[in-house]
Amino acid sequence: MKWYLAQMISSRYLQDNLDTVDRHLAVAAEAGADAVQLPEMFAVFGGGVATELAASEGEFTGPVGQHLRDAARRYKLWIVAGTLPVYAPNETKPRARMHVLDDQGEVRAHYDKIHLFDAAVGDAQGRYRESDHYQPGGDVVTLETPWGHWGLSVCYDLRFPELYRLQRNRGVDTFVVPSAFTWSTGQAHWEVLCRARAIENACYLVAANQGGKHDEKRHTWGHSLMVDPWGEVDSVGEGEQGLTLTTDLGRVESVRLKMPTQEHRRL
Repeated sequence: MKWYLAQMISSRYLQDNLDTVDRHLAVAAEAGADAVQLPEMFAVFGGGVATELAASEGEFTGPVGQHLRDAARRYKLWIVAGTLPVYAPNETKPRARMHVLDDQGEVRAHYDKIHLFDAAVGDAQGRYRESDHYQPGGDVVTLETPWGHWGLSVCYDLRFPELYRLQRNRGVDTFVVPSAFTWSTGQAHWEVLCRARAIENACYLVAANQGGKHDEKRHTWGHSLMVDPWGEVDSVGEGEQGLTLTTDLGRVESVRLKMPTQEHRRL
């Protein structure tokens, strides 16, 4: 299949971000992509949680959900829609939710980010407390698609290999990881974490990242990438740009035959 990874520098302004999404979708369709991946917080970045938006997107039919549903049908693309704040029933804080749309604009799956980023990384922002604004998810989500079995995760999840092992045990061949890695943590850990998750599970990993300066405090790493099951990497640098890539499940099968680590497990 052919992926298009949309690397963005999203702002707190919804319409500006949706305009950027539209530009990426048009380029992806022209390139003959099957699916587009948008990064974490593609629709609203910064300024705290957009409470009104979170309240309107429970069924992904608010201003963002309906916009992307229409676009998926118009461009005949599957869309992995990064994350969006969404209120779940009877909860006071929203979930950070990824939606996967098919080319008819139907939601095939959604995943609520399990691991929330509470860390001090030494950049201009200083300390991050995602749990102040979001409720963590609790379900491991995988999805059968026309191009294989995807495992869904987001950004900080990359630091928890047990999540990817659970997905691999369910038959996943491709990890989908929209992200917003900070510049400092991305420089140190982004590629090595992505390569490790792909190599240890003999899976593809495709990850669209935020990639630039969002305001005076927030700077994300970019370097959106695909890692193949052997650990080979295709990536870009920083800035808003797109990356078109092809995955081949025959490559997964070949690597697993040569290095059958799943069968060698003893724990």
